[in-house]
Amino acid sequence: MNYFSRDYKKLLAEHYVFDAWQFIVNTQKNINTAKYCYEIINKLVSRVIEEHKDWIDNINEHISKAIEEKIEVSINLGYDSLPQYKINVAGINVDYPFLIDKYIKDFFQYTRNAFDSIAQIVNSALLANESINIEKVDFNKITTVLNKNRYFSKFPKTLDWLLKIQQREEFMYLSEFNNRTKHICDSKIIMSQNLLNYDVLNKIGPFYKKGKQFEEQDICVITKTVLDFLEDEFVSFLGILTEEIKLDTFIEGRIHNLKFYSQQIKDNPQSSFTVIYIEVEESIDELPDVLRVLLVNNNEDVISINSDYEEILVRDKKGNYLGQFIMDSPITKDGLYLYRKYKKDNIEGIKAFINHSRKNKLVNPLFVSGKVVRVGFDKTE
Repeated sequence: MNYFSRDYKKLLAEHYVFDAWQFIVNTQKNINTAKYCYEIINKLVSRVIEEHKDWIDNINEHISKAIEEKIEVSINLGYDSLPQYKINVAGINVDYPFLIDKYIKDFFQYTRNAFDSIAQIVNSALLANESINIEKVDFNKITTVLNKNRYFSKFPKTLDWLLKIQQREEFMYLSEFNNRTKHICDSKIIMSQNLLNYDVLNKIGPFYKKGKQFEEQDICVITKTVLDFLEDEFVSFLGILTEEIKLDTFIEGRIHNLKFYSQQIKDNPQSSFTVIYIEVEESIDELPDVLRVLLVNNNEDVISINSDYEEILVRDKKGNYLGQFIMDSPITKDGLYLYRKYKKDNIEGIKAFINHSRKNKLVNPLFVSGKVVRVGFDKTE
């Protein structure tokens, strides 16, 4: 399955976990950025090797020519005669080792970010209505949560995958390297070139973390190993996740569609109103006590917006207003899509309608369907 297709977005919407899509995209973005860092590292290391080789070749050519001409030769190994290993970046001359060191740190930061973003996918797609605070989610935290009695038997394949990843050498290395450089001190980057031959050394030095000794690693080898591991396991994870999304475990009361009714009276604008509602057959009791609303349109592409309505009325098939649900989560400017929580409110339907109709409401026709009744307007208006 193509996990970055309209069909997969549609699957997420059909199982009422469409908010997980933003974290799937974010995970891939982190992987792409880590891959970019790897490619820059690899290119810069190759340049160091090439420039060192060219320098050695020039010296050897100079010596060979002197021997051929049977003349004395001296070789100046002062600073100015050594390879400079610099590159111009936006008009600034930057040392290769500085850039390599920076991109190594960035690489391991983004690979770890990818795994923490995977944890956000699990939190939104599987735990859904029982998801934990997104600010507390990371890879180890979500593994601990899924391993609790309430959840470990509900999502066994995802839990097995999480536990397996925690034991992989690649995951331990990227996690502890990243943690050490953020919270303790740099890991040593070793870059040296032999002045007499082609030998070069490009290593990440050893470090000790959480009772485990991590050995010296070749820069290009370890970054490629970690990147391949991440890319392969992300695909594996999405396959497992998709199986357990289809269990529809914690999605009760999730809604993607609302309706509106608008009345516009030309000669009496004060009597004009717009209301937002959910339609039921006969009774508000047909709905659970808690609703979670994310507005989704899947006509062409699958897109969504948050529901920012403070109240949502409940109306029966005959047009009678039966009550309302009121927002139970704050509206914040954050950029994240979420299933906003609404609680059933014990209020008479007509009173709920009057209060609701007095408020100005924006209706986005891409996400809310309904009817507009216009009184006193001619056809050209």
